[in-house]
Amino acid sequence: MRTIQGNWHQEYGKLKAKIEVLSKSQRHLMGEQLDSLSHKELQQLENQLDNSLKHIRSRKNQVVFDSITELQRKEKALQEQNKSLEKQILEKQKAKALTQQAHWEQAQTSSSSPPFLLADANHTLNIGCYQGRATIGGEEEAVEVQAQIYGSILPPWMLNHLNG
Repeated sequence: MRTIQGNWHQEYGKLKAKIEVLSKSQRHLMGEQLDSLSHKELQQLENQLDNSLKHIRSRKNQVVFDSITELQRKEKALQEQNKSLEKQILEKQKAKALTQQAHWEQAQTSSSSPPFLLADANHTLNIGCYQGRATIGGEEEAVEVQAQIYGSILPPWMLNHLNG
């Protein structure tokens, strides 16, 4: 039993010494407690820090490069998506224009005259003031006839405007 406790005690001492060496090394790397170091130890510490900085800068540059590459990939994907959306918009605009043109052509072919000259079969188109005579209650009076366009009756003052 004593040998097991002795081994544990020795192991504890070794680990405690390692911790102290590592803590001292860490303080030196942090620039602390450098007074006890010789010129040669300071030179070794400087070389170690220089190598560490080279590795850090190399890794940092790699991370920056990877980030730039990823951003460029995303930018290219967004540009392709924008081109696709632009094509879709143009196709929809073309389809809408063709539909409108077809409706316009259909309206043109269905009537040989402009739509504003068309009248319902039940109505006649009379433009201008017509003064006629009518007998009302035994007396003859002047009657003003109003023009009918598309079933709407225009008052005489508008007829004067149409006649110029």
